[in-house]
Amino acid sequence: MKRLSIASCVFLMALTACSVEDPVYWYEAGSSSGASGDNIPYYPEKPAPDPVVDDGYVPDGYSLVWSDEFSSQAKTLSEWSFEKGGTGWGNNELQYYCEGGVYKPTGQQTAFVSDGTLKIKAYKIESSSSSSGKEYISARMNTVQGWEHGYVEMRARLPLTKGCWPAFWMLPLDGPYDVLDPSGWGGEIDIMEFVPGEDAGTVYFSAHSHDATRAAGEDTGYEDPQTHHLYSYCQSGKVSLPNNWHCYGMEWTHGYIRGFIDGVEYFYAPNPTPDAVNQYAWPFDQKFYLKLNLAVGGSWGGTPAADFTEDTYEIDWVRVYQ
Repeated sequence: MKRLSIASCVFLMALTACSVEDPVYWYEAGSSSGASGDNIPYYPEKPAPDPVVDDGYVPDGYSLVWSDEFSSQAKTLSEWSFEKGGTGWGNNELQYYCEGGVYKPTGQQTAFVSDGTLKIKAYKIESSSSSSGKEYISARMNTVQGWEHGYVEMRARLPLTKGCWPAFWMLPLDGPYDVLDPSGWGGEIDIMEFVPGEDAGTVYFSAHSHDATRAAGEDTGYEDPQTHHLYSYCQSGKVSLPNNWHCYGMEWTHGYIRGFIDGVEYFYAPNPTPDAVNQYAWPFDQKFYLKLNLAVGGSWGGTPAADFTEDTYEIDWVRVYQ
């Protein structure tokens, strides 16, 4: 969710369809195959004949270890924590995140469970000291626990108002938060990000490592004598009618990270050093926790629609398999 510069998120060729007939191109900066910028075709495994939208998709060999089906407000409050503040969150975002999912001056709920789903809502308000001067309020939620490797999936429908920026992502549970941290253990996995109005129906999956920022020429204060292999992977996939229900999933192992929409693979990032520990290139062999949030505006969300009043990011369930 922390949107690095466009240069540091090395963009891959945007997909116009998730089809096994057409190769997905991923971009590996500094690869041994040649100069930075080579397009290397990668053919995903053959997807199920029909996309799985209702019950989700789970690769073979995994069992459910945790879920929130959003059937109880009390359970959700025990499984998730809330961040608060209006600092811009590193992306010049325009919203104030409300503690406990409630904006206390007005009682507006920015995150709540009803009718079997979680609603994360963004509202336009009159700015005040209670919102740190921000004109929008919303919610950002984190799971209390974390997991190392497995398959993670969410079923959701996304807001369509220009300026909304919903995300489903992960950060290290115990390690540094920032991918710029000199220790190299900071990492970020963005399972789903969506920016209405940028390209209708396009969602993004990305995996960020410390080396990603160095590849883009940003100064991290760290000099690695080794050859840099993996930097940052970012791929996009198309969904029809993003305001309809879709499943967004991620398989995560020591050897690779794969992303799915409705059971169809559209993202693949391999570990460039699978036989060695290299936290600068692959900081993903540690526990990560899940995050759900709805940002407004910012460096990627853009200028909100002039008639924006409120919109909703609705989540049916979140599940973790190992």
